[in-house]
Amino acid sequence: MFNIKNQSSIEQNYQNGLLPQRNSKELFYQSDDFSCRSSLTNFAFSSENKRIFKKTNDFSFEKIKLSDFQYNPALQKTLTTWVKKLGWNFPASSIKTVFTNHIFNYLYICRNQSGQICAYSICLFHKNFSHIAYVFYDPSFAHQDLPIRLSLEVVKDSQQQNLEFCYLGRFNPSTKLGYYKRNFPGFQYFAHGQWLSYN
Repeated sequence: MFNIKNQSSIEQNYQNGLLPQRNSKELFYQSDDFSCRSSLTNFAFSSENKRIFKKTNDFSFEKIKLSDFQYNPALQKTLTTWVKKLGWNFPASSIKTVFTNHIFNYLYICRNQSGQICAYSICLFHKNFSHIAYVFYDPSFAHQDLPIRLSLEVVKDSQQQNLEFCYLGRFNPSTKLGYYKRNFPGFQYFAHGQWLSYN
């Protein structure tokens, strides 16, 4: 773990391949997996990205400031149930922390055709970059295209805001963790002290 002392060092931490620890807004870490990102300078969606967008056109996305969002016990119960059914190791206390007491500042709310909320994406939007940090979604969409669309939506918005990078979390080609991210625009991963393109 790496302790940060002030907000001005957040961008450098990301640049150095570190990611924010979910239980504390003052800790960044580097794991055995790789940090990864989309470089938005030479931006182009792949045919696979376009397929995902087409398949998920029926969903709508609302982006709001996280400080304006009302987190409540009913929502925590829903998210905890989703996480449990998905088999994730994400305690209820950690869910509450990333929603209410962290560095993240924007939330995407995803709705299906009927207007029902089916997913949330917690993000950080900074001066030069963004980070899609955590997604929570109805387990019925687990093996569909929606989870990937949640990340692509943030990448798209980040490029439209002329940001340099959109950080995507962890990636490990050996274990296939986040393997779908290799198809994202300008995909890079951090290894051996530098950002590398994936071939």
